[in-house]
Amino acid sequence: MSYGSGSSSRNMVLAGAALVVTLTSCQTYNSYPVTQTDGSGSSVKIPNTSTKAIVWGTRPEAVQSLTTWLLKRGVTLVDEVKMNQAVSDTRMHQPLSNGDIFKLAKIAGAKQVIFIDADVATWRISRIETVFGESLNIYAASVFIRALDAETGEIYWNGKAHSTDKFTNLTEGMHQLTCHALATAWGLREPGMTTAPTICPPGQNVMVSTEPARAPSGTAKNYDSN
Repeated sequence: MSYGSGSSSRNMVLAGAALVVTLTSCQTYNSYPVTQTDGSGSSVKIPNTSTKAIVWGTRPEAVQSLTTWLLKRGVTLVDEVKMNQAVSDTRMHQPLSNGDIFKLAKIAGAKQVIFIDADVATWRISRIETVFGESLNIYAASVFIRALDAETGEIYWNGKAHSTDKFTNLTEGMHQLTCHALATAWGLREPGMTTAPTICPPGQNVMVSTEPARAPSGTAKNYDSN
């Protein structure tokens, strides 16, 4: 009598059970963070084409994201080449202090200095913890953006955003956090947890919001236009 068939069936059942346990124990992560924000609110003047500014920060992803959003608002930004040339001409030493940045802004004729501070925590997920056996990084992050008068240091507006869960796409996650921080600072969304529909749709480079209730069409308004 052969027991091969029964043994094979039992092995398949055990393997299937092990797979179920493995899958249920694996944690999944979103590409984009769930975002919570705080900021200066609706009393601020949203920057426009008449604004000339310098952007400064320490994380390239955050600086690039902020630069993108400000350019979409039509803000005139002092480019990096001119900044580096001014640093060389004035013989400033690295790393630059906030005082140095304000000096550069005055030299360049900028009216505002817009700082972005970003904190990122990184975890490496091992192959055994992922469903398909691939290692990946997951992140938690926060950004704090503030616009200051280049002459007086007065704060024009500020916005904060942080992720409430871990996510896998740092570039897009930083873009989301920056968008929500700016939208809150400019009074385009309420502070607090992001809810649907969101003013910063993931994967898109626009700020959108539904029209006021009196508009029956409920179409989207694009805040990137001037």
